[in-house]
Amino acid sequence: MAGAAQGAVDSLLGRLTSMLLDEAQLLGGLRGDVEFIRDEMETMNALLRHLTEAQHRNHLVRAWMKQLVGLARDSEGNVELYLHRFLRLLRSLPARHRIATRIRELKVRARDVGDRRMRYGVIVPDSVPGEDNIYDGNDEESPRMAADPEKYLRRSALLLDAAEPPPDPEDEEVVRRGVHTLIKYLSMEPAREDAMPAPLQVRVFSIIGTDLADRVAYEVYQHSSVATIFSCKAWSGAPKNIETALAEILEQVGGVQLQPGQEEDEVTNQAAATTVDREKQLICKIQGHLKRKRFLIVVTTHRLQEWEWKRIRVALLEAADGSLPGSAIIMTTADYFLVMSSSPYKIFHARPPRCRRVGSEFYIAKSMDLRDKCPAKIRDIFHLCHTDTFAMKTFLHLLYVNRYRREDELQNYKNALSECIRLNRSISKQVLAWCYSELPSKYRSCLLYLIVFPEGDVIRTTSLSRRWVAEGLITATTTSRATDEIWSSTDEAEHCLDVLFIRGFISFPEISDEGNIKSYTVHREVREFIARVSTDVNFVDSNLPPHLAQYLSIHNRIGLQKSISDGDDSNDIAAYIPSLSASPQWQLLKVLDLEGCKGLDKNKNLKSICKILLLKYFSLRNTDVTQLPKQMKELQFLETLDIRQTKVPVLAKKAIVFPLLKHFLAGDKISVSNDARKSEGSFSAVEMPLGIHRMNNLEILSHVQVTNSSSEHSGIAKLLKLRKLGVALRGTSAKLSDPFRQIDKLHKCLRSLSLNISGLTSALPHMIVELHQLAKLTLTETYLNEDGLRILGKLRGLRCLRLLHKSYIESELSFKQEEFQTLNFLLVGTSEVTNINSAVWAAPMLEKIIWSFPTTACISGLGNLYVLREFELNGECDPDQVREEIEGLWKFPVFKHNPKVQNQEDIAAASASSSSAP
Repeated sequence: MAGAAQGAVDSLLGRLTSMLLDEAQLLGGLRGDVEFIRDEMETMNALLRHLTEAQHRNHLVRAWMKQLVGLARDSEGNVELYLHRFLRLLRSLPARHRIATRIRELKVRARDVGDRRMRYGVIVPDSVPGEDNIYDGNDEESPRMAADPEKYLRRSALLLDAAEPPPDPEDEEVVRRGVHTLIKYLSMEPAREDAMPAPLQVRVFSIIGTDLADRVAYEVYQHSSVATIFSCKAWSGAPKNIETALAEILEQVGGVQLQPGQEEDEVTNQAAATTVDREKQLICKIQGHLKRKRFLIVVTTHRLQEWEWKRIRVALLEAADGSLPGSAIIMTTADYFLVMSSSPYKIFHARPPRCRRVGSEFYIAKSMDLRDKCPAKIRDIFHLCHTDTFAMKTFLHLLYVNRYRREDELQNYKNALSECIRLNRSISKQVLAWCYSELPSKYRSCLLYLIVFPEGDVIRTTSLSRRWVAEGLITATTTSRATDEIWSSTDEAEHCLDVLFIRGFISFPEISDEGNIKSYTVHREVREFIARVSTDVNFVDSNLPPHLAQYLSIHNRIGLQKSISDGDDSNDIAAYIPSLSASPQWQLLKVLDLEGCKGLDKNKNLKSICKILLLKYFSLRNTDVTQLPKQMKELQFLETLDIRQTKVPVLAKKAIVFPLLKHFLAGDKISVSNDARKSEGSFSAVEMPLGIHRMNNLEILSHVQVTNSSSEHSGIAKLLKLRKLGVALRGTSAKLSDPFRQIDKLHKCLRSLSLNISGLTSALPHMIVELHQLAKLTLTETYLNEDGLRILGKLRGLRCLRLLHKSYIESELSFKQEEFQTLNFLLVGTSEVTNINSAVWAAPMLEKIIWSFPTTACISGLGNLYVLREFELNGECDPDQVREEIEGLWKFPVFKHNPKVQNQEDIAAASASSSSAP
């Protein structure tokens, strides 16, 4: 909370200072009010800086900080609105007077917040003793400050490779036998008991063990035969409590989606319903969906207390009343005596065949790579965590941050873990608490922000970074190095992601073709940890349903003005927009992320959005929007506009200027097809926005269609802050030379260039070789011959190459020695190519090849591609020669053959993931 409060106050102070510098913007008498608010905020900011160093804050301090956050954000919002109206002075004087009145009211609030601190004795606590052990954020080993880059890369690779210890063959055999035996029992018709005239209605299977038990349960649940045995199934993985388990099961068997924290509203209309009442309601609803059905329910519960395990079992048996015989419930637990006392139908053991600590020894070996030797206390800590792989992995991250920890510190860690084991508390949560205590305070709000995303989401790093910046959680900063290098907010956000990874809070499942981290996930243990912390500090507003948090700004203070109609989907953000937009706080939103939402064109939703005057981040990605309203021009504070994967062909028919816009992301995903007519029917970029030369804060422009207009070409050349550019070009070689020359003028600022070229009637212009920033190239109908391929081979920065319909007319695609030195990804989607070969020292960094629609397929020289890890062949051709060549390689690349591919929509989605603008 201290980090969030300080970020809000810092942002406000910057805005007030700039406002006071221009007295002409202030109405008479308002300057004194603004000065008073600024002075109060400066004093409070000094207190907050002390609070960030204090590790323990009482409830009075937290309540005061929460009030301060609200005051700061309200003040900044009204100041921004005031300045926005100043741009339209003559026609907005009444509106400016209203806002000025609001600022005067905020002055009174500022005085009250200060007085309240004194009235209730809110005392700033002392910093924790031993403060020198707390990480201060200036780690010499941080990615962008490492004195020895090779040393940093080696240690980073260690963390990336240390996800899991290698599978133990004996463990794999335990899982295999467990799955085989359990599936056999599930397939059997239930036997009749001697004292019962009918077979058992539901069978309860118990699996004894921990991680292996969960693996057996999951693989049984996913087994292909389950669909033929049961008419419905449900899974609840490690639920926090019985309500969570029942809500998850109800969602799967009945399609009733209950958002976290909303079970009460969905289950009963009585606001004061007890926990028992809610459980009974959930059980009744599940029972209604399971009647006359043969079902399978799997619950992994080995982390729950004994009484919780028993309650879940009893609840599921009650819900099973009325189901068909042969239904089954599978539950896991580590407690043998608990299983025996519950009289299960069948007991399975999923424990290692002998007591061993392979996992802990694996992580001990990894820790020795971080330092010359491994102290006995570190070994003891890993042995204490040997049943919890996530805890061991996270502790390795903790050692990465500070390899040489003091003996007394390690002893404290050891004692705390022993106490967790004695009290049957989570070891993972304890290790995460240590990581959190050493996280720089300025990044704690960024970590807590992750709670707005649904559990299990794969979150794009670039989208998250831009949201952080728009929310004010990340700002441009100056490093503490001697050079005092100025970082942009984007650089600071990327550094924050590095810091969160180093401390084990996030993991990265997807790396782009350029080697950049594209997305990340949050482990369930981490999510539960930050959920508890964010609740403790009131990080996210609770006025709205929890599932809306991922779409809106945090601290939005918007309340629903009216309930949505019965005919609307309660989980669809579009259904809430009319009610949300009626709130006076609507225009103060800074983030609106509507990715994947449908129905936005209805009920004038887009026009309502255009009233959010302070909006900074706006995403319509993958929505059904086809046209943007002319009212978009009102969004003068917009910094990110994302309309990718929409059918919006043009930003506006008339010139619209967004003076603060930094990221313009557009274009539908590329359609890869061997049918020319289908290729022509799709577009991959929007038209170049009119007046683009006036948006001189642009850093990313992708993907836009550039015509032969000289004004468009010169407009691009004036964007001197542009870092990434994605352009679609169509025309002859001569016509391409002019845009190439204009793009080359950006060589001092441009870091990455992506070109989509189509319709060439002659060879590629040789000037393309001079575009050293060219990283991604997509060609369609360019009719290149071998000479053209030789030109492409000289591109020093090319990492991703797509050769689509009629792009290359030779039958042999050959890579010569010393060519394509940086190429990482190759897509061949033209039927003319029947042979691919590579010479020695050609394409030394090529990792993935996708080859689509060859009439015949022959490859050679793949042994020269030393880092090739995946080869995908699509189309009705004989794959035997390709398969034999790949199987003969010593590195065993993955080979996939999709013989029935007619249209490359799905394959395009996979390959275009690296083509989409960052």
